[in-house]
Amino acid sequence: MAVVETTERLGRSLGFFSTFAIGTGTMIGAGIFILPGIALAGAGSGAIISFLIGGLISIATAISMAELATGMPMAGGSYYYISRTMGAALGAVIGLGSWLALIFKGTFALIGLAEYFQIFYPLPLYFVAAATGVMLLVINYRGAKSSGSLQNFIVVFLLVILALFITRVSFVVDPANFSSATSHGVASIITTAGVIFISYLGLAETAAVSEEVKNPSRNLPMAFIASAVVVTLFYVGIMAVIVGFSDPRGAGTSVTPLADIAGVMTGESGRIAISLGALLATLSTANGAILSSSRFPFAMSRDALMPGWFVLIHQKFETPHNAILVTGTVMVLLLFLFDIEELARLGGAFNILIFILLNMAVIILRKRRLPGYEPTFRDPFFPYTQIFGVVGSIILLPLLGGLPLFFTVMMIFAGVGWYSFYGRGKAVPEYNLFDLLEDTVEKKDVEPVSLVKVLVPISNPKHERDLLKLADFMGSEMVCLHVIEVPRQTTLKLAQEAYHDRKIEMDSHFKEEFDNYPAVLGHKREYIIAFDHNISSSILEQAELENVDMIIMGWHESKRFQYSLGVTNDILQSSKSPIALLKGHLPDRINKILVGYNGRENSVYGLYLAEKLATNTGAGIEILSIVSPDESPETRQKLTDELERLIEKISSVSVSFRILEKYSIEDALLEASNNSDLTIIGDSSERFKISLLGTLSHRVARHSRKPIVIVKKSKPISKESFNYLVKKSFRRIYAGPLTKKGQSKKLKPE
Repeated sequence: MAVVETTERLGRSLGFFSTFAIGTGTMIGAGIFILPGIALAGAGSGAIISFLIGGLISIATAISMAELATGMPMAGGSYYYISRTMGAALGAVIGLGSWLALIFKGTFALIGLAEYFQIFYPLPLYFVAAATGVMLLVINYRGAKSSGSLQNFIVVFLLVILALFITRVSFVVDPANFSSATSHGVASIITTAGVIFISYLGLAETAAVSEEVKNPSRNLPMAFIASAVVVTLFYVGIMAVIVGFSDPRGAGTSVTPLADIAGVMTGESGRIAISLGALLATLSTANGAILSSSRFPFAMSRDALMPGWFVLIHQKFETPHNAILVTGTVMVLLLFLFDIEELARLGGAFNILIFILLNMAVIILRKRRLPGYEPTFRDPFFPYTQIFGVVGSIILLPLLGGLPLFFTVMMIFAGVGWYSFYGRGKAVPEYNLFDLLEDTVEKKDVEPVSLVKVLVPISNPKHERDLLKLADFMGSEMVCLHVIEVPRQTTLKLAQEAYHDRKIEMDSHFKEEFDNYPAVLGHKREYIIAFDHNISSSILEQAELENVDMIIMGWHESKRFQYSLGVTNDILQSSKSPIALLKGHLPDRINKILVGYNGRENSVYGLYLAEKLATNTGAGIEILSIVSPDESPETRQKLTDELERLIEKISSVSVSFRILEKYSIEDALLEASNNSDLTIIGDSSERFKISLLGTLSHRVARHSRKPIVIVKKSKPISKESFNYLVKKSFRRIYAGPLTKKGQSKKLKPE
């Protein structure tokens, strides 16, 4: 029996814009609608400079994170970078700090949402905030699907609304309002910069999904830097028009300054539009905090710094329910402990600590080599960028006030104490900062992944053996792919570990069947388990990674594809590899193969596959062409000559042909298929078709009582290839060419 290679992979489904949207949506969400009023109250017109200072420090840190992320594109983001650079103790500090900063920002967003809700209906503020928090907790606990496209829409919608707001208000600004930038004192400008720092926390969330980003060497630097720059420009622009439009003291008394100004400018309609945008932004920010609640605890538990209980997967909902429950509960409780400005200060303090350590990490790794750390992006302004980020952050931290500074110091002690109590002796990495500085960290080898020719996605145990058999006959190398769909609330790595812990019977069956499958031709075989948030995206990704020549999928049910229609549609639309859809079960022995032939590209390719299948099974081939009884004798003779030439080229197996005169091609194929063991037909669709499968091939496969294989080959000029080229163009713009394989884990055959 051929040796089975087993591989597990985590899907990389996030392109540039999706990654950019995660960071931008988190940073520009709640903060831009709430913080301007707080900033004006603290620094007056100098708040413009406060946001600029915060933005410049964030841009510097974004550049540092881009270098770290391309060298270590792993889940856990800032926690992972710090722990691998400075050891597990500081990793515990940054992990707990990042998680708490995320919680504080979620609570901050809930209060902001409640403030804007008052514009529509005057309910008690904390009732609205708490009710919304509980609602989001329940939704994420139950694992409701989250749409990446919805997140992208929200970001685009907010950017458009805010751009219109800046443009409209800029025409009525009063230059005199900018003359007193230091009216509250220089110290107030720097202090306010620390208060509004919570708004730049989205960079950490972008880093947390690094493991799921396509072509990270290109997309991560672009997404980090673009998010920081765009958000800084919008924050500074918003503050400039608010200061220029109104008296800073008057605006500073309002928690909803954007809505108030929009109401003055355009009446109630403008006020409502801004308020709706604010509700959408704050809701998205609060939901994102709970949605990402397992990322940092999971990364810590993977390194033995957090109990495994915390990131257990719910048996029914398949979400990290304990992490979601704790995060959501703490978020709601914080509503009653701190006011909105205190939340901003506390979250900002934790964020400043994160930025200090991230910039220091780049300096350390430039001076000392960490095995496996080979960033494809390097800051051209090193070390000045990092020095600015560190010094600027250090200056801001003590000016935030006693409580935030106390919390930050306590977080450092808590992290180190937790490591000493729980993680010492078992946490990874086993080395610490001093080991790295002394270059004593050992290098680990990475095993390469082999390529295959035929990809077989598996989803139904009843049909697995048939697909494997067909792939073994048609391909010289075979890979079996089982995609495990993961809810958006669950990190892919966490789902992977839960898979091994739970040993799901259905999922295990696929692997056991593949191991026991008799590879009669002795071909090389590989088994891939892919954990992804989207099945079709994962299939396409693995097909491209493995450079396959063909994808074989099952259509087992009588009225629908084995994979959901949406998955099959995506594959048919976007795959640049030929596809074979098998409907029905293959017999134990194949003696006769019927090939429907009409001279088009798909039927020609179907005949090629039939020849290969017949060669490996010893079956004979009958080519069937159907013409209308009204067809001219010249056309029939031309078809006969063409079929005779085809037969002359096939010498390895027994081949014959028939030409039937029937008005109904469907009836003729169905009748002929009853006398064969397997029928192969090419998709009969036109070049620019609307449906993904032609009507004829769809009907024949649906009504046939014998197994049918529908062959669809990518056409150079077609609707499908046009869709593929458009998608590839966007990938090059936003995601870049797919050059780096997803993370995989080799397992020994069972």
